[in-house]
Amino acid sequence: MKKIITIISLLIIGIVAVTWLYFSNLSSFENSNERVFKILPANASLVFEYKNEDSFYEIFKDFTLFKEVLGKNNLEYLGALKQIFVDNGTFSSSFLKSDVFLSLHQTEKNKADILIIAPLSKDAKQKEALFINSLKEKYKLIDTLSQGNEPIYQLPFNKSANFYFSFDQDLLIGSFNKSLVIQSQTQSKKKEFNNNFLVDFKSTRNKNSIANLYINFSKLPDLLNNFSGRKNPEETFPLKAFDASASLNINYQTNAFMFSGITNVNLKAKNYYNLFLNQQPGASTLKNILPYDAASYSFYYVSDLKKFKQGLNELFIQRKESEKLQKQIDNITARHSINIENELMPVLGNEFGVIHFASGDKIGIIKTPNTNRMSFLLSTISSDVTEKIRRFDDSFVFYNYLGDPFKNFQRPYYAIIENHVIVANNTTVLNRFLKNYNDQNFLNRTEKNLDFQQYLSNQGNIFYFIHNSNAKSMIKSYLSGTANKSFKSDDFGWTGIYGFAIQFSADKDKFFTNFFMSKVPAKENLLPAVDNQLIDSLLN
Repeated sequence: MKKIITIISLLIIGIVAVTWLYFSNLSSFENSNERVFKILPANASLVFEYKNEDSFYEIFKDFTLFKEVLGKNNLEYLGALKQIFVDNGTFSSSFLKSDVFLSLHQTEKNKADILIIAPLSKDAKQKEALFINSLKEKYKLIDTLSQGNEPIYQLPFNKSANFYFSFDQDLLIGSFNKSLVIQSQTQSKKKEFNNNFLVDFKSTRNKNSIANLYINFSKLPDLLNNFSGRKNPEETFPLKAFDASASLNINYQTNAFMFSGITNVNLKAKNYYNLFLNQQPGASTLKNILPYDAASYSFYYVSDLKKFKQGLNELFIQRKESEKLQKQIDNITARHSINIENELMPVLGNEFGVIHFASGDKIGIIKTPNTNRMSFLLSTISSDVTEKIRRFDDSFVFYNYLGDPFKNFQRPYYAIIENHVIVANNTTVLNRFLKNYNDQNFLNRTEKNLDFQQYLSNQGNIFYFIHNSNAKSMIKSYLSGTANKSFKSDDFGWTGIYGFAIQFSADKDKFFTNFFMSKVPAKENLLPAVDNQLIDSLLN
């Protein structure tokens, strides 16, 4: 009996010890994960996190989008690094159940590099010297470069590529760009850490997700503009002033990147996107009349237009535009004997936005709940151009009421069709839109777009979409010659991408966010094209 009790006691002690060790390591990894974001170089814009588990590698072994987005060479390098570090018998246990973080940074003009940070188990420090010696024995050269008191090791891949890595407490830091490793080391020594990502690990990060994507929207324009050949590239980027960071977890699709999660915003920031907070999400119907040659769109939905306008007025004051815009409204009232302030708001709908075309032209679109009243009102402050097209007599009318999407339509031409007001800076694009509308040439009736749209939410407040093929000219004009050559090279597979979309749905002081990028679907997987007559009711 005593022997049985002793055996049971030992089993219980063993179970408790194993459990304690397991959760101790988990706690260690969690603390390390949180520190990853504190030592990232300040220009980090995108971070991809995945679990170093067999299940991740098994699920994504045939997933080709990594190659098409990161490039064939980068993916081969990452595969080699996995064999050298993660699969190394000496050191593999230090990565067990660890999360691996890949962050993207612009390092010079037309160039970006990946920084790799991996939290390590508690026993990693004891194995470090043994691991380094094993690498010295197996590979031709490992140099120890001095950077303060922290060694940086150099691992040669080929004549043009060297991998640099260092151990910083419980983290492995590495990159093919040495400066990124040095920046992380420097950041690690600071008492106050950088946390531009606004990531709250305790509330927004999904610890159970096999992969997560973090987006620092305030830094993303800098990354994209680094590859642009334009003098003012920021003007073309829709989220250029969005002070927010997203924490998104992956939803597996065989031919797509699909992420969903939370976007935390800087509530103190004064920008256009914060105006949509505390608005109720609604259905987006504007995509139903998207022309077949649309390259991209930016659509918006507000549930309380009066509250939105109040916030917009405060934003205009902050931008020091309020006085000029109010003077414009006063001039309209005096010239046309109409109280535009009282008349326009009731006929503005909940949906509005901008569509860019493959040609490079663009239109603004506004839904109205009262077509007849809107038509009469606008006719009093505009002049005839053709039978269907008129032009505003005054500037910035819709910018004053709906904000940023209409800033570039200073004194536009417009037409009203069904329950939509369409504005443009020339009559050519306006006539082309009207023709496509009358001929029912809509993008959402094509097989490929139907396949893409089935994964998107119909509810939200902010909707962005880029059609990769239709946007070819727009992308080419944005990119520098060097970047465009890389973009079209065989190393990447961007030509196989159908498009990408990101949607934001307001929830008080944050946004629920969906991000979707997919390949062009195989023909056998396509949904059938939609018959025009069966879908006409959607346009009303």
